[in-house]
Amino acid sequence: MDLRGFAAVFLFLMGLSCVLATPVTFEKDGAEAVAVRECVPFDYNWRFRYGHAPDGGPGPGNADFTDISGQECTNVDHNPNRYARGDCETACAYNPDCMVWQSGALSGNCLHGGADAVCSSSKHGQQDGGQRKTAQPMKTDYKFAAKSFNAIDWKIVNTPHDFVVTGDFVSMPWDYHHAFLPRNVSWYRKEFHLPSDWKGSHITVYFEGVFHVAQIWVNGQYVQMHTCGYTGFTVRLDNVTGILYGNDSTNVIAVRVDATFGSGHWYEGGGIYRRTHLIRTNPIHFTHDGVFISPEVNVTTKTIDVSVELESFSTGSPKVLVSCTISDPAGAMSNITAKMAVTMEAGHPQTVRIAIPASNIQLWSIKKPYLYEASVVIEGADGSILDTHTVSVGFRQTHWSGASGFSMNGNAFKFRGFSHHNSFTGVGTAIPDRIHLFRAQASRAVGGSFWRMSHNPYLPALYDFLDVLGIISWDENRDYGLEYVGAMHDMVKRDRNHPSIVVWSYCNEVECEQIYNKTGPQFRIAAKSLDPQRPTAANGPTNGLDIQGLSHAKNTSFEDFHQQYPDMPLVLSECCSCETQRLLRQDTTTCMHDQNSPGLLPYVSGSLGVWTLFDYYGESHGFPSVTSSYGNFDLAGFPKPHAYWYVLNWMAMISTDDYGRPPLPSNHVTRILDLPGEITTRVEVLSSGAALQLIVNGKPGDKVEVTNPGEPIQAKVDAPERVNCSFPRNLTSVQCRGLDHNGNVKTPGQCKSACCDAGPSCVIWQFAEKQGCWMGTADLSSCEPSEDPWVGAGDIVTVKNITALSFDTTGKVIGSHTILGAAQASAISLELDVPSPDTGTGTALVLDGHDAALVKASVVDAAGVLVTDQVVNITFRVAGGPGALIGIGNGDNHLHANAKSDNVPSYGGLARGIFQVNLDCVSKHRDRIVQIDVDHGPTTVNPGACGTVDSISVEASSPGLQTAHLTIPVSTSAEDLPLPVAKKSVALEGFPFLTNFVG
Repeated sequence: MDLRGFAAVFLFLMGLSCVLATPVTFEKDGAEAVAVRECVPFDYNWRFRYGHAPDGGPGPGNADFTDISGQECTNVDHNPNRYARGDCETACAYNPDCMVWQSGALSGNCLHGGADAVCSSSKHGQQDGGQRKTAQPMKTDYKFAAKSFNAIDWKIVNTPHDFVVTGDFVSMPWDYHHAFLPRNVSWYRKEFHLPSDWKGSHITVYFEGVFHVAQIWVNGQYVQMHTCGYTGFTVRLDNVTGILYGNDSTNVIAVRVDATFGSGHWYEGGGIYRRTHLIRTNPIHFTHDGVFISPEVNVTTKTIDVSVELESFSTGSPKVLVSCTISDPAGAMSNITAKMAVTMEAGHPQTVRIAIPASNIQLWSIKKPYLYEASVVIEGADGSILDTHTVSVGFRQTHWSGASGFSMNGNAFKFRGFSHHNSFTGVGTAIPDRIHLFRAQASRAVGGSFWRMSHNPYLPALYDFLDVLGIISWDENRDYGLEYVGAMHDMVKRDRNHPSIVVWSYCNEVECEQIYNKTGPQFRIAAKSLDPQRPTAANGPTNGLDIQGLSHAKNTSFEDFHQQYPDMPLVLSECCSCETQRLLRQDTTTCMHDQNSPGLLPYVSGSLGVWTLFDYYGESHGFPSVTSSYGNFDLAGFPKPHAYWYVLNWMAMISTDDYGRPPLPSNHVTRILDLPGEITTRVEVLSSGAALQLIVNGKPGDKVEVTNPGEPIQAKVDAPERVNCSFPRNLTSVQCRGLDHNGNVKTPGQCKSACCDAGPSCVIWQFAEKQGCWMGTADLSSCEPSEDPWVGAGDIVTVKNITALSFDTTGKVIGSHTILGAAQASAISLELDVPSPDTGTGTALVLDGHDAALVKASVVDAAGVLVTDQVVNITFRVAGGPGALIGIGNGDNHLHANAKSDNVPSYGGLARGIFQVNLDCVSKHRDRIVQIDVDHGPTTVNPGACGTVDSISVEASSPGLQTAHLTIPVSTSAEDLPLPVAKKSVALEGFPFLTNFVG
């Protein structure tokens, strides 16, 4: 990058959250080095109480609505995502401009209206509702908010913290959306000191995310509320009346979190579920998220657009000097510094807009996500340093066309990516960063280079991973309506520096629908005023868009739309809700193939939102199921069979020259998709070869030509020899497809006997009172959960070993995969999935108070073969070292074990334990943490100098089985943190976790 001759100021900054920012120290005239911006972790030692205060309840305490049930109202519009009457009312109550709410069959979920809403009696009115003339002040005088309240009996927790996932599952007919985990109001309190040398500074607490509605008190004084659970916010402390400084003076911040209602039709958790930070700056400083370096290189002017916002809480109108030093981490250029003078005015932010020449820069791309580093500094007139940041930024050129789709840096390619939801087994929505890195690497391993933030903004650290890994993304707002324009504004302002983001999305599916179509233009203004160059889109119909996304639409829908609007760029923004589990696997091939096909149309930009990469809590089909089944990986991070369909179709069959393909090697794929205990008459195999051969229990079969590349091959196996009419595979509460009806039998016993008498032509029988007897040779993958009272059973092949061999066109073996039958369970085996080079997640946990590991427990026989058809209860524990067990799981969508238990049943022979470090040796300003935190309890993280630290020793046990032991390596090097690890793993040599997975 040639920066000589630049006349403009360089104000490169990634944003002002301190997740990435590196505090910079300066020495002047031999004075001691002083940090001018301090960002202190504020996550430790919060007191927590589940449930509302005794003098309060759910909601804002001002829901003084008059009942208007049965009336019809005009001048009201959709308030999406409120699926229950109470949610609709509560959301209105929190909005002081909402005077009317309606909920019911005719209202299309929930309607809200302002002072101009008119309601009248109607013979046709069938919806519930309420109306108020004015919004009364919310209740703020809670007992728990008082500074004098003694919370010594409250539990000590560290944030991020999801309190909903800590509950027990309860069957509630209306709550399948939210995983049957009860939602509630809960409280957090934190006692803290403010250092004496901070007096006169600007001090804020930055919350990255609190779900759902957060109300904040400081020293008993109510200061503010934040109603969007997916965007961050700051709480200013230095202007609070009665704020105290010094080690002898204690302050208290109290947070009331109302998670009784949500904004989504999936599990959303509750609590301070993202990181918190205490930030001190000079009164003259960069505003929060106030610096924007556009990643989009202006093709016409060959420039980069920059704006920076500063603010002053100092007196007078001081002049300051803003400078930026840019460096290339690869060393391809010398450091360059540019400066510019700005006159400040107290209480009035100053914005400077610059166009920077952009000749000869290295462009950011999926294959080479090139990032620059910049240090931005504010200097006072006397040369003193007032504020500074060191961050990274990347640049690229994107183009969207209604005729040809999308291109980046002049290279056209098709999107291939996944939608996501923000939950993981054991931790709910409070997902540690290294697990997010694992999810991002898993996406690349199956060919996904696009990440859809469905249906809300995610935590800041995830975008940093996408930037360094080269994964492009669709950033999506949550609530859609005129009252939520501010949330769209906050999302764009926070995330606009990330080169990975190529589009802003307003809304999702039916949530985009508005009666008066006033929302789209306002959302467009909010986005374009902050980021004029990125396009706007939606996964559904609305106005004010640059890009139109269609959800689960067929080719004909795209063809019709393109014919009517040929200049509007199109994208398949969601597809492929194909359900399966690791046990009783369903064949999802047709679903995946057909629903992805619109993305291949020449004018469609691709398929960016396959639903979903991972399973998530909620959106099940009813109790006892508590999670989704759409993921290519289950809730515990174990791959399902259809993940390998994407490995074959999106990696092995895509040229490594494809500009949108992740820079991982192109390996041949050979994968048996069946488990040993689920094989009846055939084996399903994926192969990237020209021919396939199956060897069953040592007996070679015929070679089979691969006639339909990318799709599974159905390899036949000999029907089992039946002994004493035995059908060992229980098929109760499922319905198997492809069977034949036998109308001559009337009982389950007769149905079983008829199947036995039929010999090899019948391997499955099923009976239900209304449907009668069904029997035949269907495969177990056709069997799906059913609410009908089916009983039945199936015969299975006794598998000692099955090997699949793939051949190229010359007859050379290019790949193989073997599955082994197991004997009786004998032991537990442990493996470290994260951190691990096999998942691109590093080699050690860093003692930063937050880092977490994923441990896999396997049930094995005496020969070490996985036992998939026996369920054993596995107990995890920490045997030694600086760690704690924070969650369990197994990937079963019917698992009802408490997420915070230490005991979990195996599912398909596997279970998951999540372990977190409880020592902080690397966070900046650990001395400040010790100085600031007042309350220390037995479960808190210990910050301080660590010296030599032992690794974390964990074990897993089960009665009657051999106990397993595992060591989790730990590190005190910042180079082992998740983000530096991600930077070093862009070009992975492979993803052995997926290739070698057994289960």
